[in-house]
Amino acid sequence: MTKYKVIVDSRYGYRRLEPLPTEDELRHFYGDQYYNLLQTGNRVPELRKLMQGGEEARAELEWLSQTLWKDVLDVLTEQGLKETKPRLLDVGCGLGHFGQYMQLAGWEVVGVETSRDAREVACSLGIAIFNSLEECVQHVNHKFEAVTLLNVLEHVLEPADIIQKIRPLMHDKSVLVVRVPNDFSSLQEFARRKLQIEPWWITTPDHVNYFNFESLVHFLEQLDFQIVETLSDFPMELFLLFGEIYVGNPQVGSECHRKRVALELSIPSEERRKLYKCFAKHGIGRDCLVFAKPRLSD
Repeated sequence: MTKYKVIVDSRYGYRRLEPLPTEDELRHFYGDQYYNLLQTGNRVPELRKLMQGGEEARAELEWLSQTLWKDVLDVLTEQGLKETKPRLLDVGCGLGHFGQYMQLAGWEVVGVETSRDAREVACSLGIAIFNSLEECVQHVNHKFEAVTLLNVLEHVLEPADIIQKIRPLMHDKSVLVVRVPNDFSSLQEFARRKLQIEPWWITTPDHVNYFNFESLVHFLEQLDFQIVETLSDFPMELFLLFGEIYVGNPQVGSECHRKRVALELSIPSEERRKLYKCFAKHGIGRDCLVFAKPRLSD
């Protein structure tokens, strides 16, 4: 088994694994291990709920539609995208639920998804899906008003390559939306010291890259994007500091998630966003949500 360490990328400044996993290692991991980790709640517990269906999936979709997805839609609207039916490219669209939400809001949605099983579900929701970003670039002959990368960049071997491939699909007023985990944050470090454990947020080999607000903004600016908005979300590490130890305990994690959902659904969206803008400004929150536009040439 490969032993990884986390280093700071010398060019872009975010943290990443060293050595980088090979494509064969990642293919083996996703083919043989990732599904079982999803099923046991040790990876992306919200995706597990969506995959299982039923009442848990319905509740999860309702929460996402009133929080993360609504935030993305509202900020894109605030950015003045005035097309009658604006176009969205959702890279790493997964099961397609976010794309379906955007379609119902009046957007024309195209997805990119490498997982065959996820593509089949997304297609059943009426979303046009490409197998790869390269295939999309080859066949699409128009620009998109928005491109979303929701929890994608932490998984890929070359994040800059992904952004550079997307750029030709955007016009000057298009908005790039990137969401990644907010890792190596101050609250994580406080909780790690309290628990006296190793950084639990390092999950190999699937999480290749580790961003926080500062490094993500710096990364996008290096690639000639200008930041127009940053949002955070609930800082789950607070539960650890309260003494609710969800690390290694999916049952406690589910209860913490339930409390987080109850909190977020109890606050009007505008007020919640005000709070999460403040959190983002100070690098607090479990995830980074950054909106950026291509920087105009001088």
